[in-house]
Formats: sequence, structure tokens, C-alpha cells
Amino acid sequence: MTCSKCGRQTDGGKFCENCGANLSADSENVHHAAADESVQNAADRLQAQKYVEATKKASSMYFSFCIRVLKNPYTEMKSAGEQHFLHSIITMAVFALAVPSIFYFGLKGFFDSLGHYSGIFSRSYAMPSFFDIVLKPAFTFAIYIFLLFVFTYAGVRIQRVQASFKEVMGRFGTVLIPFTVIILVALLLSLMQTSLFMHVLLFGLCAIVFLIPPAVLYSYHERAKGAVDIVYATLLVYLMTFISVRVMGDLFFEYLGKLGGSILGRIF
Repeated sequence: MTCSKCGRQTDGGKFCENCGANLSADSENVHHAAADESVQNAADRLQAQKYVEATKKASSMYFSFCIRVLKNPYTEMKSAGEQHFLHSIITMAVFALAVPSIFYFGLKGFFDSLGHYSGIFSRSYAMPSFFDIVLKPAFTFAIYIFLLFVFTYAGVRIQRVQASFKEVMGRFGTVLIPFTVIILVALLLSLMQTSLFMHVLLFGLCAIVFLIPPAVLYSYHERAKGAVDIVYATLLVYLMTFISVRVMGDLFFEYLGKLGGSILGRIF
């Protein structure tokens, strides 16, 4: 045993042979410290287990909700509200990541066809990184889908509907689920390296713009005070959406131009 006071190693006994310090007290302190550490580790494991179980439960609830929405999108959307706010955030995040991922695997298929095969998750030396193609543009698509929601919310409010931000978000994210599934189908097709993915992607993006805003606006028609007709409210949402698409589209294509220049520079 080592004395905590002078640091001398002793063979046993209750007191240190060098300084006379009580070794039994040191032993008890070590025992209590080990017991406290054991209790803390057990508490950490319990907390981690609770977190995993909560995550599993939340995931199960989200997927169950998605299945119900896919069966009856408009019916589920009309009954959605603030309690589905988190589900809407998750769906919008999935959408924002899925779209640029489609371009990543589509571009990867192009390089593979040129003989720069690099495996599913690795890449060709001439191909930009996953971060450059997916994560950076994901912010652009996240802003785009959020702006589409904001415009839809504005369309609801100008009809003098008393609906909270979270409630409209709950409905918007609910009706977004079927269209996000279409985007995920396009992602699967891009993984299979078939050119059909581009057609499915364009169909999904157009459907989101033209169907979600009027669907959300119409779901509130019974609560509208008649200040602005739903047709004009929808047209206003489309106008603001097209303006934002034009601005963000210019930024996105400028980014694609720089990305293309980078790719050509690596090839040649």
C-alpha cells in the first residue's frame, strides 16, 4: 500500500512506517472513490440507455406517422398541428440532404462510366468531396424549402386565419412527406446509376412547389375570414416562390459552374 501523505510503499499495517499516517483511512477513501466511480458509471450507462430508448421510440413514432400520411396525405395533414412540428423539421432536413445526394451519386455514376471507378462510398481523384457536393448545397435546399413554408404561412395569414407558426409548419411538413419519398426514390435510382433518376427528381421538385402551398391553404379555407380569396393567396405564394427560386437558382448554378471548373481542372 502507498501512503497518501509521504508516498512511501509499505507492506501492511494500519500506520505508515515512515510518517505514521493512518493507512486505514486511505484505504477507506480509495474504497469510497471506487464506489462513487462505479455509481457514476452505472448512472452514465442508464442515461445512455434512456437516450437510446428515447431515440428508438421517436424514430418509431416518426415512421409510423409517415406510413399514416402516405396512406391518407390530405386527411392526416388537416389534423396535423403543433404536435407535429418536430416531424416537419425532420422531413425538411431529409429533403435538404436527399436532393444534393442525388447529384453526388449521379456524378459518381458518370465518373464510373469513364473508368474512374471508386466504389460506392469512395470517390474518383477527379471528383469533388462529399462535403462539397452534398453538405454545402444542402444548406441551399434547406433555405429553399423553409422559404416555401414561410410563403405558405404568409398565404395563410393574409386570409386572416388564426394559425400559429408551429401549426402551419406541422401541416406543411406533413404534406411534404409523400414528395420527400419521391425524392428518396430518385436517390435510390441514382444509386442504381440509371438516368431515370433525373426525371423522378424533377417531377418531385415541381410537385412540391405546385401542390403543397395550395393544399395547405385549402386546409384552412373553413377558418378563412374572406380577406383574400384562396386563388389570389395561392398566386401570391407562387410569385414569391418563383422570385426566390430565381435568386437562389442563380446562386446554385454559379456554384455548379465553379464545381464544374474544379472537376475539369482535376481531369485535365
